Amino acid sequence: MSQPPPPPERGPDSKPLSQFSHSNSRPRRSLASRLPRWERRTVLVAGAAVAALLLVGSGVYALGGDGDGKKPRTEAGDAKKPSASATPSKPKPTGPALPEDINAGLAKDEAKAWYAKNEQDLPGDNTLAHDLWFVDGLVIQALYREVTAYKVADGTKAWSIPLPAAVCDTPVNPTTDGKVVVAYRDPGKSKGTCNHLQMIDLKKGAGGWRKKLEEKGSEDNTIIIHLAITGNTVLVGRNMMADAYQVSDGKPLFKLREEKTGGCHPNDVAGGPKLLVLDWCMGKKDVTGQIKEVDPKSGKIRWRYQLKDKKTKKVMPWKFGKVYSVNPLVVSVHESADQFNWSVIALTGKGKLRSSLNGGKFKFDVCAGAGDSGRGAQNCIGGVAGKDTFYLATKSADPEALGPTRIVAFDLNTGKVKWASVPEGKREYLPVVASGSSLLAYVKGRPDMPGRIVRIGPKGGAAKTVLKFGKTAMPLEYEAMAGVYAYHGGRFFLTNSLLSGDDAGEQARLLSYGSAS
Repeated sequence: MSQPPPPPERGPDSKPLSQFSHSNSRPRRSLASRLPRWERRTVLVAGAAVAALLLVGSGVYALGGDGDGKKPRTEAGDAKKPSASATPSKPKPTGPALPEDINAGLAKDEAKAWYAKNEQDLPGDNTLAHDLWFVDGLVIQALYREVTAYKVADGTKAWSIPLPAAVCDTPVNPTTDGKVVVAYRDPGKSKGTCNHLQMIDLKKGAGGWRKKLEEKGSEDNTIIIHLAITGNTVLVGRNMMADAYQVSDGKPLFKLREEKTGGCHPNDVAGGPKLLVLDWCMGKKDVTGQIKEVDPKSGKIRWRYQLKDKKTKKVMPWKFGKVYSVNPLVVSVHESADQFNWSVIALTGKGKLRSSLNGGKFKFDVCAGAGDSGRGAQNCIGGVAGKDTFYLATKSADPEALGPTRIVAFDLNTGKVKWASVPEGKREYLPVVASGSSLLAYVKGRPDMPGRIVRIGPKGGAAKTVLKFGKTAMPLEYEAMAGVYAYHGGRFFLTNSLLSGDDAGEQARLLSYGSAS
């Protein structure tokens, strides 16, 4: 997608940023105070992200790169069944050693685990592991040049589908009948582009239609693209436009371009229960943003929403950032000139403001301090939504803590804090999934103690352990598994965020915990 404008230069006489931004300057009027009274409630303005996160984001083009100089593989077809292969010479490992028996020494109340090893010859640079999909007792993930399925019960490899080049984007969800569309890089000379689409039937373990995206001008370049699926539609967002195709057969459906009024053009996409487009709008003075729902069959705009000043009624210079949840719709917004001055709002199903969240004394980091790394609007840890409650991981007040140490629950109807979780020292806390009126959360492992999954009730209070992890897998969990995570069918899944081909030795790409022995 198109890149944001650089932040303005700030000299000694420049106006100070918000007290919640990285400048630590004096406060200014909040976003909530500039919204109409009926839209106001209050606003959650979050804390600064550390400067190191900027470096992570700047390396996006190298992630998942296909620069190993190998000949392109054949086009994807039916899945390859697992087979024995010659064992290559093992380089010196740089990560945690993989245990021969990951369940050795388990206590009665500890969850059984399995892990899946990476079997591809990866390039030297870091390779991004993508979204997890669950279909018919399988957990499936794209990594580098393959889409691979493992049995949820025990981690046995079920099938893998090779691709001609490295995968560069995946949607967060498949269709209801188990199909996805992935994007991969040009297998020819244009290594920097992400211009090929491939449909894959996850139930059959077979490849379907393929399509190369046309690039006729600067507005439709494919340096970065993002995919979203709603119903039988996949929306491909790239730079300043978005194209929709039928997932089943690749038939073109509609195109979204710059709107005739307002100068708004697609910047990112989100899917699932609704198909959403996040626009950038190029005004005379400021860059603003809007979010809109699109009919997945026709491309008709069902509604649009922009932040407006309560007094002047003018659109405010704020953009829409991450979509924490599509239904209910919870999204972050940030100032156009200062992405670290950000807030979280909830919208109704018809695109009206439901509430603006008020964090009170609590501070928060964007995506729980994990950075962005060029992923799409829906790839953001630290926030989970239930029907009427939104759970957000806090920024720790302890400088020695590595990540968020509490979870705050917000009422989506009022924007007010309902409860905050009880901290457990410096243990990191991340919300995983809403379960009825309760929350399942991940208490991350540390060098001297494995992690666990806990349940926090509708009124907060002490957490109850649901899955207690064993010590044998502790080094693997703590040192390697910092990528996508999910809870599905009573099992918890963790992925390795970045895998390297440089003398890395054997690396686990997926770790799962299930029922206790």
